[in-house]
Amino acid sequence: MSRWKASAIHMLISAGVVITIFAVIFFVWYPGVTFYIAGAFSIIVILVGVDLVLGPLLTLIVYKHDKPSLKFDLAVIALVQLCALVYGAQTLYQQRPYYMVFAFDRFEMMPKKYIDEELIRYDELKSKPFAEIIPVFARRPEDPDEFQKFLTSQIEEGKPDLEQRPEYWEPYSAGFDRIVEKIRPLSELKAQSDRDKRRVQRAKEEYGSSHSRLGFVPIGTLDEDIGMIMDMDTAEPLDIIKVNPW
Repeated sequence: MSRWKASAIHMLISAGVVITIFAVIFFVWYPGVTFYIAGAFSIIVILVGVDLVLGPLLTLIVYKHDKPSLKFDLAVIALVQLCALVYGAQTLYQQRPYYMVFAFDRFEMMPKKYIDEELIRYDELKSKPFAEIIPVFARRPEDPDEFQKFLTSQIEEGKPDLEQRPEYWEPYSAGFDRIVEKIRPLSELKAQSDRDKRRVQRAKEEYGSSHSRLGFVPIGTLDEDIGMIMDMDTAEPLDIIKVNPW
């Protein structure tokens, strides 16, 4: 067998494994738009680079049919690939969006590992549907004394903000009135560049026929400023839009 054929076989095997893993990532762990929102692209690039490029390339370099150490060399290459795959998959699994929390005036995507489930008061927020995420409304304490305790817990005790405090969570539908108040009309989205204007126009064309009033809210804690397109009458999240929502 030539080294080119060995490298090609290696690539086909690697591609089969990677495609299987990617199917789980895209359709189960990061369904819909959550893959982009969660910023998982950089880890995917590393997985592709190691498993689909580096592995077969190293096989191409070291392969020689009658080489005494060939089995050892190929085993080392496979081990490196496996370690990279396991590390990347484990990282993606731990960081996968589990809750989509509406807090204050924006959405926040929360991995399960940051949340103390024992503090969740509603059973329906404890069971994640397959290949979906749990929508949540985080209600800020309305009683002045309780709100002061909330602020004190952040300032003096270092506790996280509202989106990571499941003791304040409620089902998404319970926050309908508050959410609707915070949705701004899509016409107010400040599209600065021609590209942004095209994205806004595309959103209107795609969703305007089935949703009479379109709006948006920001998506927080991301490297890139993006918003969530919303139905202003039902508070239904529709899609992301890559335009600065602030």
